[in-house]
Amino acid sequence: MQAWWEGLSVLQQSMFVVAVTATLILFIFVLLMLFGIHGDSFDGGVDSTDFDMGGHDVDAGIHGDTDMFNHEPLSAFSGLKLFTLRGVLAFLAVGGWVTFMLDPVMNGYLAGLFGILAGLAAAFLLAYTFRQIFRLESEGNLKYDNAIGKPASVYIKIPAKRLGKGKVTMTVQERFVEVDAITDEETPILFQEPVEVIGLENESTLIVKRLQK
Repeated sequence: MQAWWEGLSVLQQSMFVVAVTATLILFIFVLLMLFGIHGDSFDGGVDSTDFDMGGHDVDAGIHGDTDMFNHEPLSAFSGLKLFTLRGVLAFLAVGGWVTFMLDPVMNGYLAGLFGILAGLAAAFLLAYTFRQIFRLESEGNLKYDNAIGKPASVYIKIPAKRLGKGKVTMTVQERFVEVDAITDEETPILFQEPVEVIGLENESTLIVKRLQK
């Protein structure tokens, strides 16, 4: 084992550590979700820059406590959330393994480039998969008026004074769903802050208030 490790290049050693670590964490998170344990941090919490693909909002600030995405940003590629924690883990895992395997047969820079492209593809596919999962969970006979009075957790920062939409995650009719939300609060409600649903703006947008801790 030691001889094998010493026979690897520095790039291979680095990518091996990154890929193994990211793969194990990603595997654990997926197992937890399969068993119904929905970790909000698996969907967000990565320091980030927000952009709006439709030109409605640009937030260049970095928010350590918020999700990366607000209002369908450009980096989310038409609503696909690429740079959530799960996306970063997929990028590191797949990109790391591809770079690790290609390094012996090609230039290290080229191997790294292919690794980056493979990682981005993996993040895109994972984001698309989760988007479809949340869409399926939100469809059907779900009535959001049943959410009024229930607690929720902020998934994407909710701007103050109804200046834009964020998202919350919660359980409605025994389904774990992701829903658009607005607030009348004077300050933005940040990632993972607890809130209470107090009304409906429309059939798919909740009105929430910050829960006092």
